[in-house]
Amino acid sequence: MTTTQRTRFVAILAVALALVSGVTPLELTAQTSTPASPAVGTWFGVARACTSSSRFEQPPNTVNQDICRAVCGGVACPMATFPIDEVAMMPEIFADGNMVATDHATLVDGHPIGQGRWEPAGQQTIAGKTYTKFEASFMWFQPRQPQEVDRNHPFSRFGGMAHPRFVMFFDPETPDVMIGALQPFLFNITDRWGIVTLQPDTPFVSPDPTAPLPEVCDPTKQTNPYCAGTFMFVIKRVKAK
Repeated sequence: MTTTQRTRFVAILAVALALVSGVTPLELTAQTSTPASPAVGTWFGVARACTSSSRFEQPPNTVNQDICRAVCGGVACPMATFPIDEVAMMPEIFADGNMVATDHATLVDGHPIGQGRWEPAGQQTIAGKTYTKFEASFMWFQPRQPQEVDRNHPFSRFGGMAHPRFVMFFDPETPDVMIGALQPFLFNITDRWGIVTLQPDTPFVSPDPTAPLPEVCDPTKQTNPYCAGTFMFVIKRVKAK
């Protein structure tokens, strides 16, 4: 089959499928040409603590405190307790509202890739600039630290669920760069042997990692879930070429 013949065959097949489904070729063209949300795509970048307890200063021009305050309720974010100052990450946003997110800690503690949901959240003006806002969250299985694992009970490595809040701000003037912040909440849901704890007389996990996240991330409070701090990120879109 020549290239011309192949092109004609594909065109005829598309029309046939459209007719079978009850959609006209014109409607089909209109549907496929609908622009996707600007957040859709694969992104790569680094998140850094808004307020770091490290003795090392954050690199210049990497943390936007206006973004940090916007996510922390208009005030300075409490000091983070996260063991490292930065997280290299690669979130992928799908048009159907699903997302996945991986970060370089998967190489250290062995947690799997996060899976979650995102949605548009209107617009928000920060420091005089108006952004399109997206809200998201995702979850992954969180292992215990090696020193906390009982060698006689290998499943004790399972400690709970990480459920980060993920907020993105899109500026149409820089369509391939997005800024935002994340707040990692850790739900401890297992006993010392790695067995999941339940709410009394129910099959539901305690505490429930699928429940709405707390409004405030306060690392000074040893609560369950516990939030380790707020991290501001700058990510860039991964291109096909």
